This record gives sequence, structure tokens and C-alpha cells, in this order.
Amino acid sequence: MGPKVAMRNCAILSLIVAVFAHMAGCGPQKENAVTEITNNKQASQHEPPKHGGHKHAFTDPADRAKKWNDPERDKWQRPDEIVAALALTPGATVADIGAGTGYMVAHLSKAAGKDGTVIAIDASTQMIEYLTKRSADLGPAKIVPRMVRPDDPEIQPDSVDGVLTLDTWHHVNSQEAYAKKVYEGLKQGGRFVVVEYEVESEIGPPKEMRLESAQVTKQLESAGFRVEIVRESMPRHYMVVGHKD
Repeated sequence: MGPKVAMRNCAILSLIVAVFAHMAGCGPQKENAVTEITNNKQASQHEPPKHGGHKHAFTDPADRAKKWNDPERDKWQRPDEIVAALALTPGATVADIGAGTGYMVAHLSKAAGKDGTVIAIDASTQMIEYLTKRSADLGPAKIVPRMVRPDDPEIQPDSVDGVLTLDTWHHVNSQEAYAKKVYEGLKQGGRFVVVEYEVESEIGPPKEMRLESAQVTKQLESAGFRVEIVRESMPRHYMVVGHKD
């Protein structure tokens, strides 16, 4: 093969590679609703979270609510199983730590009923303002939005029947100390339910932030809880329940 032919063949090969590289780079990138909801949900909990040391901004909670509160989420989040783990009775008082746009607030409200109370706790001013405006729509229970510091749920001693934290626990600093504050806020017989992403889930927070259920169990036991890992059917979460006996 002559040098001119070889050079021509190399040029053709380079052109083919360039075309395919361009096609791959310009192809449509699909992100389903579940992935988008999950990625965005990470921003809804505590401020500042431990995502690389940066703070999340919440300029439009109403827009986020379209994703986070989408009824389609129920298919994989299994809110009924989460509520059942709290064992709430009508008239109960329950706190939702990291309430965000109120996805679980609405479900907890149904369980507590018209004589019950849901304390919607969040460290984001924008989320609390949004929940305050929507509180009448989240009934039948009384909805009490509460702005807190990231290191303290600010629950009065022996004042609540149940506490929930969904996709929030991995944001909390000094988790054992925080769990102790939750323990003190629960009435005797109350439950603390922690729902977090499985370490090997395909979506969720950065892997280095995720916690094994055994880690959460140890944290809650250190705070005084009797702990059980509850069987559930959520495809990418686990659920740990702490009992204040």
C-alpha cells in the first residue's frame, strides 16, 4: 500500500470516528420522573446539607411540589407502609422532620384525623412559607409548620406520638445527639421512623453520604430506642423504627 493510499484511509477512518462521536454526544438523554423526583428530593430536607458543603436554594417550592408531590410517587414510595409503621391513632400528634413540600404531611394528616396534629418541620424558610400557605389543603389534621435549626428538631419533651424522617437522616450532623432529642420529644410508647435509601440503590444521594440500616440502628439504640428494621416493599429504601418503651 502506497503512502498516499494509507493517508487517505486514515483520513476516512478519522472522519467516521468523529461522526459517531458527534452522534453519541448529541443523542437525547432520558431522565425519567422517578430519577428527577429523587435527585430533587435531596434538596428538600436540612439546610445546610452535607452535599459537598454547599447550600441548596429553594426559589420556587411550588414548582418542586409538582414533582415531589406527584401521586405517581406513591407507587414506589409506599406512603401507606410508612404511616402504618408509626401506628398512629385518630387524634395523634406526629412530627415530619424535613417536611419539604408536604408530601408525607398529607398522608400523616389523614392518619391523625381532624382531631390530630401534624408538625411540619423544616430548616428551609421557603419550604415553611410554602407549607404555611398550603396548610388548609393538607387537612383534615391541624398542620403546624415549624422552622428549626438543622441540629435540633425543637420538639417539646413528651409531646408527640410519632416522628418521621424521610430521605433526611443522611443530612443530619451528630445523628446520635439528634436522635436523643427526638427520643425526649416522644411520648412513652411513641415511634421514630427513619426511611433512607439503600446503599446500593441506583438513585439517591451520593454514595458516600448513604447509611447502612445497621448504622441507623446503632444510632437510635445509642439514643435509648428499642429498634427494629421493618419489612417493606419500597424498591430503593429501607425503614428503621425506634420504639420509646
